[in-house]
Amino acid sequence: MRTALLLPLLALATLADAAPLRDPAQPPSAVQRAAQAQNRVRPASVGATLDSEAESHLRASFDAADTAHRGTLSRAEAQAGGFGWIANHFDAIDTRHAGRVSFDDVRRYLKTHGANAATR
Repeated sequence: MRTALLLPLLALATLADAAPLRDPAQPPSAVQRAAQAQNRVRPASVGATLDSEAESHLRASFDAADTAHRGTLSRAEAQAGGFGWIANHFDAIDTRHAGRVSFDDVRRYLKTHGANAATR
């Protein structure tokens, strides 16, 4: 998969995660310095590594939304799981008209419709 395709997916999946609780006694500048130091420790991912990380993160979010553990999402499960873009494009993703979409269905849709499909 192309990196440009997966960057918006990684951003969406990251938004789905809850923000960590912050210590109100810790000054914002200290929090910012700690975050910057942590970012320097981990090099930025590019190319195939970024693609793999983005897909893994998207898969983990998809699996978390699949509360019935069937390997598929209904439109309602997608919406409840923070995948409004899947719910909005559900009919186009569900090419078999099964009423459920698999992770492969979603991946196929994103590959054919480009990276912007997840942000519309």
